[in-house]
Amino acid sequence: MSRWIWKFGEFENYHSLRLHNSRQNYGYIEPVVWKQYACEPVVVFRRTLVTDGGEMRITACGDFSVTVAFGEDNYMNRRSLWGQSVIELQPGEVTVTVRVSNLESFPCLFIEGAVETDENWLCDDLTENWEPVGSDSAFCDRSRTPEVFPFEYSSLEYVSKEPINGGVLFDFGRETYGPFELSGLKDESVTVCCGESREEALDTEWSVIHFTGTPENGSLTYPPVAFRYIWVSDPSADLSARYQYLPLERRGSFHCGDELTNRVWDTAAYTFHLNCREFFLDGIKRDHWVWGGDAYQSLFVSRYLFFDPKIEQRTLIALAGKRPFVRHINTIMDYTFFWFLSLDEHYRTYGDREFLRQIFPRAAEIMSYCLSREDDDGFMRGKQDDWVFIDWANMDKTGALCGEQILWAKALECYANLCEVVGKPAPELREKSRKLREKILEKYFDRTLGAFVDSWESGRKNVTRHSNILAYLFLSCDDKIKETVYKNVILNDDVPQITTPYFKFYENQVHCEAGNISLLDASIRDYYGGMLELGATTFYEEFDTEKTGAERFAMYGRPYEKSLCHAWSAGPVYLLGAYRLGVKNTGVAYSSFDVRPNLGGLETFSGSVPVPGGAVSVEVDRGHTRVLSDIPGGTLWVGGKSYPIPAGEAIVV
Repeated sequence: MSRWIWKFGEFENYHSLRLHNSRQNYGYIEPVVWKQYACEPVVVFRRTLVTDGGEMRITACGDFSVTVAFGEDNYMNRRSLWGQSVIELQPGEVTVTVRVSNLESFPCLFIEGAVETDENWLCDDLTENWEPVGSDSAFCDRSRTPEVFPFEYSSLEYVSKEPINGGVLFDFGRETYGPFELSGLKDESVTVCCGESREEALDTEWSVIHFTGTPENGSLTYPPVAFRYIWVSDPSADLSARYQYLPLERRGSFHCGDELTNRVWDTAAYTFHLNCREFFLDGIKRDHWVWGGDAYQSLFVSRYLFFDPKIEQRTLIALAGKRPFVRHINTIMDYTFFWFLSLDEHYRTYGDREFLRQIFPRAAEIMSYCLSREDDDGFMRGKQDDWVFIDWANMDKTGALCGEQILWAKALECYANLCEVVGKPAPELREKSRKLREKILEKYFDRTLGAFVDSWESGRKNVTRHSNILAYLFLSCDDKIKETVYKNVILNDDVPQITTPYFKFYENQVHCEAGNISLLDASIRDYYGGMLELGATTFYEEFDTEKTGAERFAMYGRPYEKSLCHAWSAGPVYLLGAYRLGVKNTGVAYSSFDVRPNLGGLETFSGSVPVPGGAVSVEVDRGHTRVLSDIPGGTLWVGGKSYPIPAGEAIVV
């Protein structure tokens, strides 16, 4: 079947440009703050194949010219056809070359009939560097061009309409995303304020997304934005809206005897789906951009909910940009390192060698950039204009920050893994990672404190949860050090608590890895349940249980800057799937996997985790454990004993 083709990465680059330059901020578009890449204006597509002859029909995004060569490609048996969309071919071997120029979006090609475009074509950007094309099975229709992202739409109905403040307030019942249209307006200037909260929608000065405009024929239309509430200054206004969404199948599930936990899982799943768009977004309102560290966490949630490799691949491509790579991803050092972790995780989950081969040149370019910025002692320190982030916390960032070194060591290891997969082993980088880990233990682990300090260069011996959590998860510490860190830092209330769901994700992982899943229950009940108790319909970017009223919506010095629908807050989907249902990949593409259910304080639970070719379903109560897997390779662990899980046959213990 024919499909649209393009130069690998250009689909993602084009839609990244559009996305990152569409963020609404206080009545204006806010341009992105990191480097973006333009698409190639001219691309050449080529394929040699044997045909039965007949009609070849060509459609392109842009202007095009065609060269058809029969038999061996030489000047005696080829003909050039400029812009001719229907070409008759004789039977036999033919080489079709199409040069496409597009200055508005990006060059794309669709051919059907005697010759079809598919993933077997090659392309070149006039540098004589022929490589496999990019394509997507979503674009198999000539009339559905890749210039328009394939979102789907459904009608949205508001649940209430309230006259207030001289205008009218529409409430849609929960956070959502999409375009909307106003009708019945007077012919005068209209102010429209969108809000994730009622307070935000009624604040004409500080609502993050607001518009002013003059109606035409009593109506105004607006692009897709995030909202629950919409206030319109004209009291005669009526409103119609559509939900714009990515059609992802929810393949994962979780249900238990505790209704609050069920609500948390459902809300996390809905929060996450809202942020699954062209790529994994950070948030659908203010942070309407793609961030590398947040995307890393989204990979875990996505594979326990949707198991869709395409959105992961689009996100990884968009974050990588194009060569030459000249600035850290999102300008953040740790986000570049998380990109390597993400790419390694993606391969181990889906086993897609072809995708890895296509994106590997970018990985090599990014690694070369990182190595060029390493200091003589092997540590990574922020250079001019680098953002050394890790999280919003009071860390001692003097010199080489501990968390950055841990992630750099892990990134080196992940890149070495990928090099082996594509047949370009890099044992020197694996050795570099090993030596760096030794230096981190030597410089940052304070045996008197029984903890990792943020900086050894300052001499202040500042201890944060963040450095110790990263060491626990990514440094390959021995069990004794892990136990020490867990006791002295993670369980120590004197160490400042984490307030962002971003790092709560990692902290909850540590609790579960340490066998203390009861603290995951407490986090779900107090942290995520606390948001639900206050009326949240999606989970926030940050949540402080001490804040009340409208102050809980404030962040970054503004009253409604906090995102109330944030992807990094969907962690319970992954945590309950990986540590309650207990399903974890231990091979490549689930060639082997473990199922380690943990009932904890619950009386019963059931759910499913998507895997390649199906799902693994788990049911547990106080008397038995039942597992049904659609694929082989699984091992069930109950009471310290292991049981092989046959494919297609329920096992009950």
